Amino acid sequence: MLAFLTVGESGRIGRHSLAVRAGLGEGAVRTVLKRLREEGLSDADASGCYLTREGQEVYSSLSKKLSPLATIDGSRLTMGDAQVAVLVRGGGAAVKSGIEQRDSAIGVGAAGATTYVVKGSRFTIPGGSDDCEKDFPGRAWTALRRRLKPRNGDAVILCGSEREETARLGALSAALSLL
Repeated sequence: MLAFLTVGESGRIGRHSLAVRAGLGEGAVRTVLKRLREEGLSDADASGCYLTREGQEVYSSLSKKLSPLATIDGSRLTMGDAQVAVLVRGGGAAVKSGIEQRDSAIGVGAAGATTYVVKGSRFTIPGGSDDCEKDFPGRAWTALRRRLKPRNGDAVILCGSEREETARLGALSAALSLL
């Protein structure tokens, strides 16, 4: 999924650049691109890989639900030095306790993840804080608002790890658990 989204964001990208941007090995990228081609979602030529018409439709649909991944610096809101956030538009209704998203992130190697549900204009934690900005003050909230532009009913997942690549995979895995 991360490779698919990276190709969609780029429009056209070479395998090496895709491996670097997605944080995957070149062998893994070849395998993923082969699967995407088999599914009719991508193709490649001498200038790089790109999404087919069907791939662009799927990417467009996902882009309406998922924000681009956003690196958040200096946050103490979840575990791990490298932290990446993603917004799931309207995903708040699917959040139970947030443990499911944490487990999805940990399953791909992340240190942890915290799921926030936006209610009104406040970040909340299911079964916990009704106003996280007040209860856990810090600069990260400004970055989350600016980068993700959350609205009422959205879910925001902040995933942490020691490596940014793993935090990106964890955030995406957690977000997919809400779709």
